[in-house]
Amino acid sequence: MDRVRLAIVGCGNICQLNAPGYLAHPGCAVVALCDTKWARAELRARQWGITPRIYKDYAELLADPTVDAVELLTPTYLHADQIIAALAAGKHVSCQKPIAVSVAEADRIVEAVANARTMFRVTENFLYYPPIVKAKELLDAGAIGEPSLVRIHTTRAKDIVGATLTMDPDALVWRRDPGRNPGGALYDDGVHKYATAMYWIGEIGEISAIVGGGTDFLQETPSVAHFRFKDRNCLGIIDYTYAPEMSIRSRYYKADEF
Repeated sequence: MDRVRLAIVGCGNICQLNAPGYLAHPGCAVVALCDTKWARAELRARQWGITPRIYKDYAELLADPTVDAVELLTPTYLHADQIIAALAAGKHVSCQKPIAVSVAEADRIVEAVANARTMFRVTENFLYYPPIVKAKELLDAGAIGEPSLVRIHTTRAKDIVGATLTMDPDALVWRRDPGRNPGGALYDDGVHKYATAMYWIGEIGEISAIVGGGTDFLQETPSVAHFRFKDRNCLGIIDYTYAPEMSIRSRYYKADEF
C-alpha cells in the first residue's frame, strides 16, 4: 500500500484541525468525505482543493472498497457503533476523543478491536505537542527525580481572543443533552489531561471526582478529579475553574487553555 486511502467522517468545524495533517502527508490520500449534510462535505472539499467521493450514508461509505481507513470526527454518542461497524468492514479506524459515552460502550469497542485485523486508535493530539513530549523525555531521564504529584489545571474563560475558528452553535446542542453527552469539562476535555498524565507517569489505579454545579452542563466548574497511579508512589490532580471576566488567547479554536 503506497498511500492510505482515507475517508473523513464528520465535516464539522473540528475537521479543519484534523484534516490538514492528512492532506499534507505523502502517505495519505483523502478519497472520501461523509456527513449528514451534503453541502457541508462539499464545502470542505472546495476548501481543501480535493475531489473526493461524498457520502451521506455511513454504511455506503463502509461498503466502498477503495477506502482503507476512516477518521471519525462525529458526536461521541455515535462512536461505538461507528467504530465497530468500520472494523467489521475491514477498515482501519482513527476516532476523535472521547472514545465512548459509557464503560459498557468502551468494553464493546475493546472487544471489537481485539477481534479485528485492522488498526484502531484514539486521536489524542496532546501527546504530540512538543512541550508535553519534552516533559516526557525529561521525566524518563530522571531530570526531576521521582515524581510524586502531577497536577494539570485548566481555566475556562468566557472570552477567547485570536481564535481562527468559531464554534458552530449546532455543535453545542447534543453536547448539552445529558442523554447523548454524559459529562462536561472533566469528561469531554478532561480526556486530554488524563491521557497526558498517563503518558507521563503510567496507568491510573484509583480515581474519584468532585463536580461543582454551574449553570451550564458543558462548563461543569469548579470540578476536580484526583487519582493514584498504579505501581507508583505518585498522585494526580486534574482540576477546572471558570473565570468569566478573564480573556484567553487561542491560535485556533474557541476552547480553554491550560
